[in-house]
Amino acid sequence: MTRAKFIKQISLGVAFCVFAAIAPRVANAQDDLQAASGAIRNQKRIYIEKVMELTPQEKDAFWRLYAEYDSGLAKITEKRITLATDFIASQGTLSDAKALAMLNQKLRIDGDELIFKQSYVSKFKQVLPGRKVVRFYQTENRFDTAATAELYRNIPVIR
Repeated sequence: MTRAKFIKQISLGVAFCVFAAIAPRVANAQDDLQAASGAIRNQKRIYIEKVMELTPQEKDAFWRLYAEYDSGLAKITEKRITLATDFIASQGTLSDAKALAMLNQKLRIDGDELIFKQSYVSKFKQVLPGRKVVRFYQTENRFDTAATAELYRNIPVIR
């Protein structure tokens, strides 16, 4: 399978998970989004494994560190899920003040994620050569961008 086909299959899997999570009922949105988040994390790991081309010597150390990294990111993702479900639930009754508070909360979460990712660069440099550290962050960014685009495509724009 070519890399382009593999990426397309992963993207379709992400899209399905996100749509399945958001499409049903708002009452179950948080549970559905958390389930989709777990499925997306599994898809992401498969994608990273395929793209990284780790040597046998690099694999163990990388995946141990990645598990720690992924666990930290999951905590940030949970904050995003809570915010998204709050937004969906209050979509029709959102005041200007609440909308702006949610925007500020989203921007804080984005900042927390950036700081978290930056804190792991030096840790990944201890287990991978520099070019592979960059490849990891590129791969992660590609996957996250596709997953985020699918998520936001299914969240209504505020009116």
